[in-house]
Amino acid sequence: MLVRYAFDGVHVGELEGILSDELKNGALASGNELVLPYAQALAAIMIATNHQIAVLGLEAFQVEKDGLRTLQLADGSSYVPFAGDWGEYVARLNAEAERWLKEHRLGENHGYILTSASERELPAAKTRIDKA
Repeated sequence: MLVRYAFDGVHVGELEGILSDELKNGALASGNELVLPYAQALAAIMIATNHQIAVLGLEAFQVEKDGLRTLQLADGSSYVPFAGDWGEYVARLNAEAERWLKEHRLGENHGYILTSASERELPAAKTRIDKA
């Protein structure tokens, strides 16, 4: 079920917590994840980079009446290893996320979910990804 995004009682990650209300108002919610239009997704990657939050991967969707249809997935974290320098890891992953997004620009009725993690969130995020 898709709804306008609201934080009431919903657990969100650090990136979602720092995004502006203006940016979030253009998003839909799928569970506790933001589905962002192209321009907002691109802006969210820049915000993540500025706040040292890594964009681990992206999902592209077509928004349909009954939900989301997955079109494409990108998992930069599967081939960009963390080598101990968090700043370098964020820079490499987020540059890859930005490149992928620009190469997969979709029009109206489409959106993107960014899977992200701060340095503090990374161990839990990796556990969730490995279990998926």
